[in-house]
Amino acid sequence: MAKRERTDRRSNEDKIELSFLDKEKDSITDSLKQGNMVAVLSGMEIMYVVLLRDMYRCMIHKFDAEDGRHKSFEVNDRNTAMLNNLNSAADQIFQIRYDKKMDLMGVMVTAERGIISYLDMTGQLPAEDVDFMGWQEAENQKEEKQ
Repeated sequence: MAKRERTDRRSNEDKIELSFLDKEKDSITDSLKQGNMVAVLSGMEIMYVVLLRDMYRCMIHKFDAEDGRHKSFEVNDRNTAMLNNLNSAADQIFQIRYDKKMDLMGVMVTAERGIISYLDMTGQLPAEDVDFMGWQEAENQKEEKQ
């Protein structure tokens, strides 16, 4: 019986490269023209932009949320200028390089995990609400029961 070769599912084809994108005037559209995806971070919302079939495709949602919205824009001077103006409004911009055989949703999920991890490690991710007086309320309730 011949030995069956196993292929590594985590080959380089299934990986993305996430990097910062300078906030220069045409950096977003230049990166899109090179075949990359761009993630524009503003507050707790993130917008993924990809150039697909001569259209700017934008997927927007709040961090770590399952739902969101999608918009498409024709590639023309007005819409190109609009995308390039996002540089001034964005908190951060990331460039995402990926193999074109990859599923776009998988690329976005992987990129978002990387972005959230980076923001968490650098202390830029908003903290969860913490009730600093919660321990005192618990003690008061404990005393009332006695």
